[in-house]
Amino acid sequence: MVDVVCFAGLLLAVTVGLVLHGAMYAPQAAFFSEMFATRMRYSGASIGAQFASVAAGAPAPLIATALLADHGSSTPIAPYVIAASLLTVVAVAMAKETRHRDLADVAPSGGTRGKADTSPAARDAHTV
Repeated sequence: MVDVVCFAGLLLAVTVGLVLHGAMYAPQAAFFSEMFATRMRYSGASIGAQFASVAAGAPAPLIATALLADHGSSTPIAPYVIAASLLTVVAVAMAKETRHRDLADVAPSGGTRGKADTSPAARDAHTV
């Protein structure tokens, strides 16, 4: 869609892109947080996301610009985007399933912790 000169086509591309962008980012918070034990969830998800942004996101515009300059067309950028998408699919497929695991009971070492007291009295005791 980089080569589109029609305003309506560009508007359609941006609209579809924003819808797909939202659908992609909506489940990420739950997906990333479930990959880590409760004790290190914030740090693990944050460090992972920041590292991925630098490692994969930072060179993407440079690669796309180089492909565009080298070939004079945006067509060679498509295989690059497809390859990056396939890498994402492989990474998601390799992630551990957490559906039947109580995430509050997972210790950082992989062991289990004792059950927490979730009664209303216990919850209210920690409220300020």
